[in-house]
Amino acid sequence: MSTDDKDLMALRGFRRDLDDPPEGVLVRGRYRLAGSEHRPPTRRRQWLLASAGAAAALTVVVGAAAAVNSAGNRTDGGGQAPAQGPATAAGRPSTGATADLPVTIGTRAPLDAKVTSDGGATHAKAVAAMDRLANAAAGGQPLAVPAGQALYVKTYNLVPGAEKYIHEIWMDPSTLAPLRIRRTDGDQTTDMPSTQDEIDQATAQAPGLYRPTADYLASLPADPAQLISRWRQWAQTTYPDRPADGMIWKDVFELVNYSEPFWTPQQRATIYKAFALMPDLKATTAKIDNRPYDLVCIDREPNGGGTIDCDLFDSATGRYAGTAWPEKNLALKPGSIGLVDYGTQPRPAVGVRASTPPKTTGSPHPGKS
Repeated sequence: MSTDDKDLMALRGFRRDLDDPPEGVLVRGRYRLAGSEHRPPTRRRQWLLASAGAAAALTVVVGAAAAVNSAGNRTDGGGQAPAQGPATAAGRPSTGATADLPVTIGTRAPLDAKVTSDGGATHAKAVAAMDRLANAAAGGQPLAVPAGQALYVKTYNLVPGAEKYIHEIWMDPSTLAPLRIRRTDGDQTTDMPSTQDEIDQATAQAPGLYRPTADYLASLPADPAQLISRWRQWAQTTYPDRPADGMIWKDVFELVNYSEPFWTPQQRATIYKAFALMPDLKATTAKIDNRPYDLVCIDREPNGGGTIDCDLFDSATGRYAGTAWPEKNLALKPGSIGLVDYGTQPRPAVGVRASTPPKTTGSPHPGKS
């Protein structure tokens, strides 16, 4: 076994300890987990770009009873109609405090909704699904974010109680820099407004798959074959000796999960059809709360212990609806999906981190480590 193989095995073990986050993001150290002692029952994690020096400020866990129930406005139940495209979340202006916008379940389905998948996924079904979804979304226009507002993205499972997971992120609509992240695991909430330094670090990164700004979207070829060729070249350079299409599917997470509200119909059709050119892509259909979805997946390690990475698309609207991590037979459970709602919220206030004064070794004061 080569050193690279040993390093890869060690990395995979570390990833399992972190509940299997997107490995490319972890490898480059570009993003950090919104940390908490509670871990969500999701395989894909939501990340926040920031400096390593601010990591100690992440574990700011607030009991939900104190954080969001003080006003009696927390909602755990669903029952709302599924979102028809981007859903605008309602709430008070965001100030960086945990209690300003109540932590609520999303709009697509109630907690403990019935979740089923049809199995029998094939590549032919994926090709047909991507074409059909592009046509269904042909009338959808990019989300308009008013001045002074931020893109608001809520990801959530459909499990109540201790396994409930809700992840919220406020992003600058122009730079896609994270402005604030709030994560709820069961009855605990972690709230992290980004500091100006963290925002500056995010915007300093070149636009690309990890920061898919409007300029990056505009730079993409209009021909699906050219687009997948460009991505494959990037993947082969970034991940030598790894399956290019599997790495692309993994690393388009930011592109799909955060920039999809801003896609034009033409961009969406090109991206969907580029995905369909990946031979290992397969699809089937699923239902969540009796609403039809397309389950589009790649098994990145079909001969080993790898996971099946899936995206969910609303069959009626053609729009991206979240992620899923089913079993090998593509069986879905309420806790194995992460649905997504989009909207706008007032731009959060810039966060401030408490600094620790420098310390010297041997001093009666705490020493420098």
